[in-house]
Amino acid sequence: MLCPFCLAEDRFKRERTRTSLSYSCPNCNEPLPALYVQQYRQYPPVVISAVGFRQHGKTVYFAALFYALKKLGLPQYWSTFFTMALNEDSLATVYDNVGLLESGELPLSTPKNFPRPTMLRLEDIPFFRHVDYTLLCYDTGGESFERPTQLVQYAGFVRRARSVMFLISLSDLQDPAEEMHRLLNTYVVGMGELGGAARDQHLVVVYTKGDRLPLRLPQWGERWPDLGEYLRDGSMESLARPRGYLRRMHRVSERLREFTQEELGAYEFLNMTGQSFRSVAFSMVSSLGAEPEEGRMPVQIAPRRVLDPLLWTIERSQPRWWG
Repeated sequence: MLCPFCLAEDRFKRERTRTSLSYSCPNCNEPLPALYVQQYRQYPPVVISAVGFRQHGKTVYFAALFYALKKLGLPQYWSTFFTMALNEDSLATVYDNVGLLESGELPLSTPKNFPRPTMLRLEDIPFFRHVDYTLLCYDTGGESFERPTQLVQYAGFVRRARSVMFLISLSDLQDPAEEMHRLLNTYVVGMGELGGAARDQHLVVVYTKGDRLPLRLPQWGERWPDLGEYLRDGSMESLARPRGYLRRMHRVSERLREFTQEELGAYEFLNMTGQSFRSVAFSMVSSLGAEPEEGRMPVQIAPRRVLDPLLWTIERSQPRWWG
């Protein structure tokens, strides 16, 4: 079993008293949620590993993802779906972030430290009927991905991920092709130092702050109208048709790959991802739906496509016993 705190794989310690039953990790001695241990195979962990530079939207993406899961009415389209936080810290993280976004505030940037995960169970996602999941969401400061030594010290959780997200804000890069390749190079070297290998993982490239793309790329609407339409649409109703939704996600991924090559000229990045990972998919999101003003949202947030990276990650993180 995977400890969500130290990320060691081991059998957990069990202690029973007259009034309680508790579990802990033999390596780090952290107490573990009872339901995480007792229902481990029924709800296997999926490590949600977000990699990206500072200010590229990792923390806001997680907040918007929690908001979408809790507030956008998914049970209307997924009739038996619900979420459940597995410990007190996770419960506070989810509801605090949702509350911030509802009030128009944004979460603070994440400090550079080894993070404690937000543990959130997902029940009955119709896209993946054979098994449900426990998300282990890790978010650390973007400085952790500036150098391989920093990644090793503060982002060791990446080694346990079967799929990894690269969150990239094109509007915050001076030279996207060069800086994307630098992030990739740092990651692959860091994984080697951690004793892992990127080639055992799937990569999901997520272009964040999608609402800014028309400003950064004047030719966006002319050359990539289908991508702009996909982002603007963001229809929740389409999630009621899982097969059609996944097919469109795959088409958009291919178009974003073309965009990465033709518009960004990121040939070295594409060539290296193809050699370094088991597979590569592309996605795009607008976590807020509009530009914040002085750290606050002037309008109600309207997340666009924030579930897509999660669906890609789960699709390619199937538990080993399910193949």
